[in-house]
Amino acid sequence: MENLSERDRAVLRSIFDPTATIGDVVDDGDNFEDEPEPATDEYKLSSSLCAQGVQLAEAGKLTEALQLLDKAVEAAPARAAAYNDRAQLYRLMQKDDEAMADLDRALQLTEGSRSRARALCLCQRGVLLRKRGADDAARRDFAAAAELGSGFAKKQIVELNPYAALCNKMLSQVMRGEKEIKL
Repeated sequence: MENLSERDRAVLRSIFDPTATIGDVVDDGDNFEDEPEPATDEYKLSSSLCAQGVQLAEAGKLTEALQLLDKAVEAAPARAAAYNDRAQLYRLMQKDDEAMADLDRALQLTEGSRSRARALCLCQRGVLLRKRGADDAARRDFAAAAELGSGFAKKQIVELNPYAALCNKMLSQVMRGEKEIKL
């Protein structure tokens, strides 16, 4: 184990230590090859409206935030980040179908790009898919986001690893001294 990186050790810890949590895995942070947005008036307006909408959402003013985020999408309908921001708000409002529709649209807009917006949409859709019990689809989205540089997605992949879950369950049973291991 002397040639392993700290990240490699953390991943092994998460797989074999039944008491480890996903937070024990080293966070490499995000490493996006971000593509700049066009500097058009429409994109600038959309970005400003999104920032204001996020502030309202953080203040608990969800209806007002939604109005601004709707305007942000209308101002620049090709701006994926606006759909991602509105999807987050929809999730806060427990409107998962609307969130999924916005994320799907944003992913269509960013098809083939390596942008931060695409990675964030993939992560957010992965979270929604997990919530719906579609772990395989979630794992695919997290893998794609991790490839784009998302540290969050990398952690989710480890957490969704079925071998890690099985090892953790068996080791937990052994640590509790159970005579028969139940899988």
